[in-house]
Amino acid sequence: MARVGFNPAKAVLLSYLGLIAVGTTIFYLLPTTRVETPFVDILFTVTSAVTVTGLVVLDTEKDLTPLGQGLLLLLIQIGGLGYMTLSTFLLVALRRKIGLRDRLILSESLNYPGLFGLVRFLKRVILWMIAIELIGFLALFFLWVDRFPVQEALWHALFHSVSAFNNAGFSSFSDNLTSFRGDLLTNLVVCSLIILGGLGFFVLNDLYLFFKGKVQRISTHTKLVLLLSFGLISAGWLSLILTELFHKPLWDLPLGEKLLGLLFLSVSSRTAGFNTVDVASLSESSQFLLMILMFIGASPGGTGGGIKTVTLAVVLISAFSYVRGSDQAVVFERKIPERIIRRATTVLTLSISYIFLVNLLIDRFEEKDFLKTLFEVVSAFSTVGLSMGSSEGLSFCAEFSTAGKLLIILTMLVGRVGILSFAIALRGREKTARIGYPEARLIL
Repeated sequence: MARVGFNPAKAVLLSYLGLIAVGTTIFYLLPTTRVETPFVDILFTVTSAVTVTGLVVLDTEKDLTPLGQGLLLLLIQIGGLGYMTLSTFLLVALRRKIGLRDRLILSESLNYPGLFGLVRFLKRVILWMIAIELIGFLALFFLWVDRFPVQEALWHALFHSVSAFNNAGFSSFSDNLTSFRGDLLTNLVVCSLIILGGLGFFVLNDLYLFFKGKVQRISTHTKLVLLLSFGLISAGWLSLILTELFHKPLWDLPLGEKLLGLLFLSVSSRTAGFNTVDVASLSESSQFLLMILMFIGASPGGTGGGIKTVTLAVVLISAFSYVRGSDQAVVFERKIPERIIRRATTVLTLSISYIFLVNLLIDRFEEKDFLKTLFEVVSAFSTVGLSMGSSEGLSFCAEFSTAGKLLIILTMLVGRVGILSFAIALRGREKTARIGYPEARLIL
């Protein structure tokens, strides 16, 4: 017997679709661009902002008016936290009662386990967002105030603080952050904002409770996220050094600037999409490595995309446990539940399948360089925003046809909602199995 149940994943998907629709309408009707812009490019720009991806078919500095840039920044902020998160917070601020349905949607949007303490957690999320972005804004302003007029320094600092914390990768400079490649302090501030946004709000909350003495130990999830996040940054940096240190385009740079640029790329490639070096000039080995880092992405409950660090860890731990002959997958002396292993395996399988399918379709429509196309699809799916670039200095997908751009738009949306949540949102009616089937005997 079929029955229709409440689907939080569908509510989250609809909230993003609604935000994209409203944002595109406003962007289209108001004087937000300095040049005549096709509707598909406006839709692409708004989707890229709402999904905090950062792929661009319009030059943010040259093609958008101040109003357009301001609206873009607002969409990044709303998209980074999620419309449902902000709307629920407003209800809380107005002392409105939050029902079970709203709590389920909020839990899905924030990737928060359970419902207990959800409202307190939401309040902390908003406070952390304001505090971290404010600190980042002040730090960048004081670093840039000697480089730009005060008003411009204020705007650029605000734009990059919000964009970096939300892992959006949008820049108010046409060359992104390449002119700051050798600026150690700017690199450290932006990297810190990216990392804090990518760790996930649950991890920030866990660390807050631990250092306040409200809990005795850090959760297994937080330990795993911290280990993986900083491990991947270090491993990515060292790998890029090995694949890129003697590569001709970077060989002419001073050693310190080269190492700093590769460190920034290791941080940014997993979540944010800012760049201080030309990705197209890197070796193919480095570009493939960046695709792996982008595919892994940030951690659950953060502002970044990808399959998530914990998903990768669960799949690998489960595989190694099976090879060792153990019937349990264990991390930090804790058994990983079978449902988590199934979920992680499903996410990995669906993600690879989706990227494979979309890349084949775009390659068929566009007939462009296969590696560049694959890089663009992975970047869109992981909501990163890195690109090998177009001839006009935009993202490579700016050269795509309308069909190709629409596929990238869909991919950015799927990546932001999450491939599994997207599939659950579309599955329709849920059927409860009443029949138990005999086991199949299969050979692997």
